[in-house]
Amino acid sequence: MSGRSALIPDDQAFSNFRGECTRETGWNLSYNKSGVTVWIQMLEEEKSLHKIKCRMVCKDVSADTMYDVLHDIEYRRKWDTNVIETFDIGKLTVNADLGYYSWRCPKPLKNRDVITLRSWLPMGTDSIIMNYSVKHPKYPPKKDLVRAVSLQTGYLIQRQGPSACTLIYLAQVDPKGSLPKWVVNKSSQFLAPKVSPLSFFF
Repeated sequence: MSGRSALIPDDQAFSNFRGECTRETGWNLSYNKSGVTVWIQMLEEEKSLHKIKCRMVCKDVSADTMYDVLHDIEYRRKWDTNVIETFDIGKLTVNADLGYYSWRCPKPLKNRDVITLRSWLPMGTDSIIMNYSVKHPKYPPKKDLVRAVSLQTGYLIQRQGPSACTLIYLAQVDPKGSLPKWVVNKSSQFLAPKVSPLSFFF
């Protein structure tokens, strides 16, 4: 492993992630319709990308089913129409692994890929899956793809009875390439309400 150290998130990291998912202070409401709510957080740092948070109420999907769908990379090929390739690189602990994911971008943009450390943890009636980018010597950037960076990405699944749940998707992703930051941030605001959180970024 090289570049950013592959640090396994501890319980406090998961608790902080859940807190950010459920906290509305500091977030600007961007969209709220048909059970889907989107917030944008404008970061003061000039070089940082804005954060986006999307909450979706799922009245006919259990928390366990949602967790299984999000956690299964093989099944991802069925619901994620943008995926090019995805696979596990290796397991680090019982609740953390390394994975590769590449996806199609609309023309004229180049397609992207990412290598992430993914970790997961049940917290009471909630479940969390989150990831951040790492580097791996066996998987350097490819010439035909732009290597994106996940600064903070993840899902919070909240149980709402036996057959319903709430899914919250939180992301701060730098797609890299030649896109100006303001274009990336603005496009996120327009795209988020129009796509399922299951297929937004990753």
